[in-house]
Amino acid sequence: MVLLRTSKGKLKGVSVLGKVVTMPNNSSRHLILGTRALHSENYASAVAHLEKAFKEAPDFEVAKLLVAAENGLKQPQEAVAYLSEYMEDFLSSEIGTTTIYDTLLALPDYRFAWAVLHHVAPTQKAEIQTRIETAEAKDLAAHADEINDLAKQLRHLGGFSAHEQESMLQSLGRLPKAQLMASAATNLVDPDVHPAVRISLLDALTAVGDDREVQVLGYQTQGTVVPNVLPGVLSDPTLLAVLNQVQLQIGLNDPELMKATVETLRFELGYLYPFIDKAIDDPKHFAASYLHQESNTVTPAERALFNWLQQQTGKLMDMA
Repeated sequence: MVLLRTSKGKLKGVSVLGKVVTMPNNSSRHLILGTRALHSENYASAVAHLEKAFKEAPDFEVAKLLVAAENGLKQPQEAVAYLSEYMEDFLSSEIGTTTIYDTLLALPDYRFAWAVLHHVAPTQKAEIQTRIETAEAKDLAAHADEINDLAKQLRHLGGFSAHEQESMLQSLGRLPKAQLMASAATNLVDPDVHPAVRISLLDALTAVGDDREVQVLGYQTQGTVVPNVLPGVLSDPTLLAVLNQVQLQIGLNDPELMKATVETLRFELGYLYPFIDKAIDDPKHFAASYLHQESNTVTPAERALFNWLQQQTGKLMDMA
């Protein structure tokens, strides 16, 4: 601790009895001021101080206060990042879970709200589900024209450019569950909808618990799936098996290459979901071929698949 002399020669931080009084560091100073401002409902000041406290010492306790302050400012969109980072911590208590839904329903983002419901404690699940459904009904009653117009646009994404598809996809969470399901399903068999967009839509149907059979267009295939029973693209077992093989085959000698390759493949293999296993029947061989694409052990089917994946990634450049 740095001790500073006052104009009268006494040392700040030292009592008259000579005992050292710990001065708060900069992070805790902002935390104290931010907490006081939050309790006084001075939300703008609270956010300013708590953001500085979080930057210097990021943890859940500060994030929790920041979410409350952002919600107090009617800025739920600013609170979402903190919710996402500490979702498990928020879900561990009833108050935290309520805070999540205060935020998501204020946005509103119904897709996110339904997705999180899968992880809500059983004792709160029925109450939270009723809260989502009530919010959707009120929203639809108050903004029926806006919601229906958006639903119509999202129903035919293939008629828009790749950049417009991506942009419009960001609005999907605005739709209540029924409208989201109706809009998403028609795009799943449209060849003019980019595979990345199709899979995002399918994942959205999984998130909201769609238990209907839907048709999905895939790589050299088309089939029927029930979104609610799918694992989600990032939890697909074949995708995870391929990524595991990539990590094993690269090893720890080149961690940067391993990280970059895994991230690229995780994204590209998503284009094949939910039929990744139909395109890749041997994850170990596929991983070896992907890492050594000039090898004579690469099969014609693998070369065709690599080319297709690269083409799809190239098309995404229009979305940037």
